[in-house]
Amino acid sequence: ATAMELGKKMGKISVAVGNCPGFVGNRMVKPYLEQAFFLVEEGATPELVDEALEEFGFALGVFKMSDLSGLDVGWRIRKADGLVEPVGSSGQPSRVRKGRRYSPLGDLLVEQGRLGQKTGQGWYKYDKAGRVAKSDHWVHSFLEEYRARHGLVARRVDHGEVL
Repeated sequence: ATAMELGKKMGKISVAVGNCPGFVGNRMVKPYLEQAFFLVEEGATPELVDEALEEFGFALGVFKMSDLSGLDVGWRIRKADGLVEPVGSSGQPSRVRKGRRYSPLGDLLVEQGRLGQKTGQGWYKYDKAGRVAKSDHWVHSFLEEYRARHGLVARRVDHGEVL
């Protein structure tokens, strides 16, 4: 109660949360990012997902946000949660972890050294100034190869489905 009152006095909006790892904002973004990964596995592009979210009113789409914060940040969190695992006996990363659907796409980009704006490439490509996201043909090819390896057939995803 004291912390909530302090937040009000500071002119902030306080949020009461349970005692668990991670900042509340990051915990709120996690399901958005997971679902965005699944949409990309199914045929959407990072650009389409981000465009739909930004048109809806988000300041940044989840893929641009991930590139801004650094893909390695999410990777470290997933690793601490025991979700990052070595490639399975099939030679492919598992798409189920801890009994739940999982997309290793972010992990695979980190393994390629694509950490986002800090390295000039993540889901997007960035020039030396590092702030303007540009579509990256490498990512599109990577996604096509990923889908082919996992027997996934790309389907049409529209803005309505993203929202």
